[in-house]
Amino acid sequence: MTETLVYITRCIVMLLVTWAAIRIIGKKSIAQMTAYELAGILLLSTASAEPLVYKIPSKAAVGAFTVALGTIFIGWLSLKKSLYNIDNRPTIIIANGKIDRVALKDAKINLPFLLSQLRLQGYFKVSDVEFAIIEPNGNLSVMPKSQIRPVQPKDLKIETKYEGLTLPLILDGEIQYNNLKYINLDTEWLSQEIKKAGAQKVEEIFLAELDTEGKLYVDLYNDKGAGKPIRF
Repeated sequence: MTETLVYITRCIVMLLVTWAAIRIIGKKSIAQMTAYELAGILLLSTASAEPLVYKIPSKAAVGAFTVALGTIFIGWLSLKKSLYNIDNRPTIIIANGKIDRVALKDAKINLPFLLSQLRLQGYFKVSDVEFAIIEPNGNLSVMPKSQIRPVQPKDLKIETKYEGLTLPLILDGEIQYNNLKYINLDTEWLSQEIKKAGAQKVEEIFLAELDTEGKLYVDLYNDKGAGKPIRF
């Protein structure tokens, strides 16, 4: 029983250590990581797993944070102008509607995979593509030919309204004071607005957010329509 509790404790400790180290490395998803970041994650997982076998969590914690800090250091180096391409550089594999076979080979991508990636982006013909670029993280960026791309409001000379960021002012019954301060409003104004929505106090509101047109959306906890399933 004692050994089991010790093992559980080691697992929890290393979970927290690994979580902290990954937070240090950054918030990117696996698909967005550069090669050195992915290498850091792989080494981190190995270092963090050691105490689960060899019972030395302190050394593993040092190793995990060393790997994380090393990855951060490489990322810092990549910010230097002379080292912008320390990991990789974008590769143009389609230019002016033509596939660059040499670039495709250098990127270690075969033709069926390229066609699959184009289809996933909504392009079923290579001839519809003006440029396709393999980004350093492995993602494919596609620029369609001007006659293929969706019509934009500017093409039709249509004026559009500014659409900014909608800010949450109340989350789960708690006022977001920083957001209120950012838009130069106060709690008195907020109190008046939520009363218009049928709430007497902030604790009755699940979500309240303000758009750039000054419209406040309020979602009450006791909304009669909440929780009712929609059936098709």
